[in-house]
Amino acid sequence: MFVVNGRYLTQKATGVHRYAFEICNQLHEMEVDFHVAIPQEIHSDYKFKFKTVKCGSFSTHLWEQISLPRYLKSIGSPLLVSFTGCGPLNYNNQIMTIHDVSHERYPEWFSKNYYRFYHFMMPRIGRKAHAVLTVSEFSKSEIVDTLGLDANKIHVVHSNVPFHNKPTKEEILNYQPDPDREKYIIVVSTMDPRKNFIRLVEAFEKINDKSIKLYIIGMSFKAFNTPDMQKLISENVHLPGYISDDALQKMYQDALLSVYPSLYEGFGLPPLESMTYGCPVINSDIPALREVSGDAALYVDPYNVPDITAQINKLLEDETLRQDLRTKGLNQIKNYSWEKSAKQVYELARRFS
Repeated sequence: MFVVNGRYLTQKATGVHRYAFEICNQLHEMEVDFHVAIPQEIHSDYKFKFKTVKCGSFSTHLWEQISLPRYLKSIGSPLLVSFTGCGPLNYNNQIMTIHDVSHERYPEWFSKNYYRFYHFMMPRIGRKAHAVLTVSEFSKSEIVDTLGLDANKIHVVHSNVPFHNKPTKEEILNYQPDPDREKYIIVVSTMDPRKNFIRLVEAFEKINDKSIKLYIIGMSFKAFNTPDMQKLISENVHLPGYISDDALQKMYQDALLSVYPSLYEGFGLPPLESMTYGCPVINSDIPALREVSGDAALYVDPYNVPDITAQINKLLEDETLRQDLRTKGLNQIKNYSWEKSAKQVYELARRFS
């Protein structure tokens, strides 16, 4: 038996929260003996069948650092698994997850409090943890380089798309959008400086077809030194904020293409989401996105606005290339499986329980 750190259930789901949630769902499907320790209040968006146990009276980081270890010690100090970047500092019997170390590489992208907290906590918890999970080989090398952790204790457990009502390959390749639909490009991401939206909008404004719109979909968070996104809004640039999974899936299916111009990633989930729904992808030419997307995307220099414009024009104007990327994308996503990831977690948990 082991316990999962359920603090992630208090927050609206983005990439790291979905990673935790989907692995817990899969562990439950596998009938693994575990439960999720949670604060008194969790976010209403989550619907699940795995077992949860409420403990403590604190919330946020205080719950994780005080209430959670007290609870664990009261039930015999079982193995704790944390999936979202931290864990209790004063608890030794644990496995933690580090998705990336962007705060170490680019501290200016984050609030000072966020940087100071994770700069202090991550290496200390990482050194005492039995094992550290991460989502790519690139992220593993970054953790070794920036935090000085032993590479032998770092295990790559991939993320995957969170959607379950996925269309078949045949449905994707035969899908015919409404010919009268709005023509648009989609970008899905948190409103984070590393996502490179200002350069993207500059590049988008120079594309040849001025009838096409750009939708930048995602939420803002206090942790990031977010640029003034309102300045990016124009007649053809829209920021609808957070939208439901069903709406997002439909937008992927009807989009001409998606762009992910991020400056730094540990994994990069939106390109895989795009491929799942047959949406051709343009990625930044950075190591993690090359690792995740392979030859199923076009790549751009994220610092080069004319290059971004040129690749968008190229993909918009070449239907054969778009269809080729759709086919390659559907093959690429076969490399990722929540079942495989959950089995990796389970084997590690068994080793240290």
